Amino acid sequence: MKTLLLAIALLTSTSIMAESAYISDELDIMVRSGKSAGHRIIATLKSGKKIDIIERDAESGYTRVKLSETREGWVLSRLLRKAPSAKSRLVTAEASLASLKSKFSKASKQLAQLNKQNGSLDSETNSLKKSNTSLSRELEQLRETSSSAVQIFEERNQLQQRVVTIERELESLKRENDTLLNSNSQDWFLVGAGVLLLGIILGFLLPKLSWRKKNSWQAPF
Repeated sequence: MKTLLLAIALLTSTSIMAESAYISDELDIMVRSGKSAGHRIIATLKSGKKIDIIERDAESGYTRVKLSETREGWVLSRLLRKAPSAKSRLVTAEASLASLKSKFSKASKQLAQLNKQNGSLDSETNSLKKSNTSLSRELEQLRETSSSAVQIFEERNQLQQRVVTIERELESLKRENDTLLNSNSQDWFLVGAGVLLLGIILGFLLPKLSWRKKNSWQAPF
């Protein structure tokens, strides 16, 4: 029977040890060697300190707590809270607030830096837009120049073809002119030769005609 009760007590103690509590907002909590005000004080606990509960005694109103690996003591149960004390929570909240302020400050600096970078990017974007506009104009001018160059090239080819055609026509005219000149020379040569031949013939005929006339004039009737 004793062994069974001891086992139950150990199981109860083990299950209670898993529970934790916090010292209330009192400045100092007395830890006694037993579960009554008549027991001697063996330690004091500051407000907000977290301790591990070993056993609760509802009849005496005391709770046995673990102070260290080798020390235990009893404190008034009404001075224990399931949640940290307001002072402890205030310290935690202040620490959290300080951390949040630090994070906010860092975030603000990062935001300012991002805004600065964004402004720089906007400036670069505007510069790129201007460059793009300028390049577009240059490209359009190049296209117009290229179109004009192609047109000029085509006109030059047409002019060259016309020059070749005119040169061929001029060469043909020269040949025709030379032919005409040669033909005229031959015609004049023939005319001259005819005139000369006619003169010779007349030179022979005229004296005879004159002699015959004289003879006819001198003949008796």
